[in-house]
Amino acid sequence: MKEPVDIVVTVNSPGEVAGWLKPFLAALEAFPWQKRVTVFVPPCPFASGAEQMVVQEMAQVDRVVGPRQTVRFLLTGKLPSGFQPAGQGVVLFLGGDQTYAALLAKRLRYPALAYSEGLFNWEKTFARYAVPYEWMAEQIRKTTVRNKTVVIGNLMLDAVKPRYPREELKRVIGNEASPGVLLMPGSRPVHFQYMLAFFLKIAEKLKEKRPAYACAVSISPFISEEQIRAALTGWTAAEWGVEAVYHVRKTDEGSPAGLEPAGELELANGLRIPCFRHLQYDLMQWADLALTIPGTNTVELSFMGVPMVVTIPLNYPEEIPLEGPAQLLSRVPVLGRQLKKRLLPKFLAKIKFSAWPNRLAGEMLVPELIGRLSVEEVADVALALLADEQKHRKTAARLRELAGAPGAAQRLVALLIEVLAQTYGE
Repeated sequence: MKEPVDIVVTVNSPGEVAGWLKPFLAALEAFPWQKRVTVFVPPCPFASGAEQMVVQEMAQVDRVVGPRQTVRFLLTGKLPSGFQPAGQGVVLFLGGDQTYAALLAKRLRYPALAYSEGLFNWEKTFARYAVPYEWMAEQIRKTTVRNKTVVIGNLMLDAVKPRYPREELKRVIGNEASPGVLLMPGSRPVHFQYMLAFFLKIAEKLKEKRPAYACAVSISPFISEEQIRAALTGWTAAEWGVEAVYHVRKTDEGSPAGLEPAGELELANGLRIPCFRHLQYDLMQWADLALTIPGTNTVELSFMGVPMVVTIPLNYPEEIPLEGPAQLLSRVPVLGRQLKKRLLPKFLAKIKFSAWPNRLAGEMLVPELIGRLSVEEVADVALALLADEQKHRKTAARLRELAGAPGAAQRLVALLIEVLAQTYGE
């Protein structure tokens, strides 16, 4: 194609930006034509608020359109600042609500593709669907949708690229001869607020029972220093009895460039836990076990072969954020919080598996602890998994097998090129 091609992408949450958008953009190096990449960030109740800023820092992106301008463009046709359609292009849905991508495709008159884990809406608008796993394609009932669906693998796996040897991080953290436990309290502020104090209390218990064990926290780029401090002074810290201070750390001259902690959590009992940014994959490579919530990182941990304990504490269910129509429950005047407190545990009890590795395995491969949880209970499960070396080794191998192989990003770009060629000709 002689003229530039618009590659319009919709993405609207931390997991999608880091796990899907980033590897897709890296794979665009193989794109054969001149291109302009525009990322639309539609409204999302689970957005961290930092998506637009994070995407703007990605070198492959030419422009980013925020939620307000996205909605205004869809409703009125008023072009976002700096965005002038090329007249030929494609819209790629990378998570969230498919409606925004479909409406963008209609407004721009571009073909559309969707990368999905099971949603196949707007069938007449999307030219192709791409899914991570074969079993997802097999569950599609409509023949017309099945015929336009391609299994390409899991995009998240292409994002997992550690930069440093495991031994280097073990040296920095100081656990050359002992296990490391990675705390992953989430990338959305509401989840981070809810989970950080709980995980810190578990870390206290782990160190109490196994002083040689090391703990480290992976801080998402979507979480600010202010949000860290807010989580340490909020109601969850008080409820769990956590007293901690976050210290921003200066560069450690003895550490390789970029490998030093971004900060340190100092607990009242003297325990110091290093916190790292932009090193989540190096930390996964370092870890012998992870404490996490359900989400993108459970797939990434599986790919790295890291056994994990997945937790959803329902000690305060009224505070847990909900997705989709369920979020309306919290907005019911007067009774909303009480309804949520009573109904959410019942709803979660009906979900067979919440963690991706268990969903892929069809069995409880890694522990999922859901309900009213105690710090002692979670710590004991984690310690038992670390103590059983044979089970730990078998779990790690099974996790790697289930996650699959990388390469989905390249296959998605090839699919995009195919749709463009069919639409506009080569």
